[in-house]
Amino acid sequence: MDTIRLEEQQDVLVQTAAVIAAQRQFAQRLRQRTVPDPLTGLPVRSLLIDRLELALAAAGSDPGLLGVLSCNLDGITALEDLRGRAVADAARAEAAGRLVTAVRQGDVVARISAQTFVLICPGITDAADAQGIARRIAAAFDEPLRPLPGVSHRVRLSAGIALSGRASTAESLIAAANEAMTQVRHERQGSGRHG
Repeated sequence: MDTIRLEEQQDVLVQTAAVIAAQRQFAQRLRQRTVPDPLTGLPVRSLLIDRLELALAAAGSDPGLLGVLSCNLDGITALEDLRGRAVADAARAEAAGRLVTAVRQGDVVARISAQTFVLICPGITDAADAQGIARRIAAAFDEPLRPLPGVSHRVRLSAGIALSGRASTAESLIAAANEAMTQVRHERQGSGRHG
């Protein structure tokens, strides 16, 4: 009898340890999802997905009520090659501030990679409306970035636009916006206008 009870107690201990380990892993993943980008203070990809899913739910099934813009900072890699990562990171942080200042109230700016930002723009009425936002944020980079005293570097913003539709998901909108941004960059490079 005592052997059976001991085995049952060991099983309970093993199960309890497994539950505690799972809870710790979940808490760690949750912390990672809610911690903003340390360089810019902006939401990271996981937070972007959460906010985009909420925005899609709020937009309902009406197509075109939500715009997603994927924005690449063309020229940051050249700055990093020339001046180093610290200067390039200072430029990225400055660029993030320009994006936040250029968007409309209620828009969300997130950083999903070293030089890619994604904007969630609710209340878009049509493609022309989203293109107007893209032009406004691109104009925020008409002046060179000044990441440090005495350092000036010009970057261009390539922006791709995706509008929500009935079957849109957060991931599909981000992928469509990224694809559109890549096309803009290729067209720019093909025309000899490197940023």
